[in-house]
Amino acid sequence: MPEICGICKEREATEGCSICDVPLCKTCSVEITIEDTHPAHRVKGITTPGITGEAVKRKIVCPNCVTEVDIF
Repeated sequence: MPEICGICKEREATEGCSICDVPLCKTCSVEITIEDTHPAHRVKGITTPGITGEAVKRKIVCPNCVTEVDIF
């Protein structure tokens, strides 16, 4: 049986909140992209993938945890 979204309790969950692990559907999930501002990821002010990893990190959170996300 598919897991149901913990927020709307209507649709099938496809992901989980990266903070509280509640199951989330596509509609209820909030995607936050965090751009790394380290000099290794920047060339002339433009963000580029560096040798230390991806310059943009992606987090999926629920609407309840979106205010708690550490963006630094």
